[in-house]
Order: sequence, then structure tokens, then C-alpha cells
Amino acid sequence: MKLYWLSPLLLLLLVACKDDTSKVNAQWGTPEYIATEFFQALYNDKDLEKAKKLSTKEYADLMESYGTVRQVGRTLMNMSFDSVEIRVNRSGGNLREQYEDVAEITLLLTGPHDGKQVDELRVVEMTKRNSSWVVSSVKVDKFSTSAR
Repeated sequence: MKLYWLSPLLLLLLVACKDDTSKVNAQWGTPEYIATEFFQALYNDKDLEKAKKLSTKEYADLMESYGTVRQVGRTLMNMSFDSVEIRVNRSGGNLREQYEDVAEITLLLTGPHDGKQVDELRVVEMTKRNSSWVVSSVKVDKFSTSAR
């Protein structure tokens, strides 16, 4: 018996099983989720437009002035990675400071750069605009020893 019809069905099943979702250790729609997606767009997806959509207009305009996603990452964020794993920093007491429509999220970014392992902390200032969280600025960890 010829089962030619089975091949397209199996191919469809294999394609449907591919996992393209980003690995975010936060609940969808929360400030932690948006902050993680912001860095995912900049460092892994290399998508400046997506990062700008997750930002306030003012911060998006600032990022646009740098021209490329590489320049934003290297100059504005003061970090470079070949690839990066982004996690919400859940150590210590406060993983999020949130007051009504303002929040500060601490993220741990880990990955290789030029053959060396790089670990960075960033505090992401978030603002709630039209019932959605957006990035309003990113601060360098004041205790970081890797200021470059």
C-alpha cells in the first residue's frame, strides 16, 4: 500500500513541534517579562525595532540615535556578548521594586564575548503606559567590577 499522503503530514508535525518561544523566567505581561524581552531583542534577536517597541518613545528615540543594534548594545548598554542568557535576578530581597505604574527590575545577563565569560547586572526602569509596561531606562549596576 502506498502511503504518499503520510509524508506531508509527518513533515507538518515536525515543523509544528519546533520551539521558537524565548526562554523567559517571568510571567507574561509583567515588568520582568518585558525587561527580559527587551534584552532578548537587543542581544539575541538583534532587532532594534522590537526593542524600541518595548520602550518609551523617549528611550526609543535615544536608541534610534545610535543607529544600529550593535552600537546600542555596546555603547548605550555598555555590554557586548556573542550570545546571552537573560534571567531575572532573584537573589537578595528585592527582585522588583514596584509602585503603581513604575518598577525597577534587576536582570542578570550571562554569556561569552571574545572567548571570555561575561556576567553583568542591569537595573531596568519600567513605566506603565496605557496598561502596558515599557522600558524607560537601563542603569549600570553601581557595584559592577566589569565597567569597561
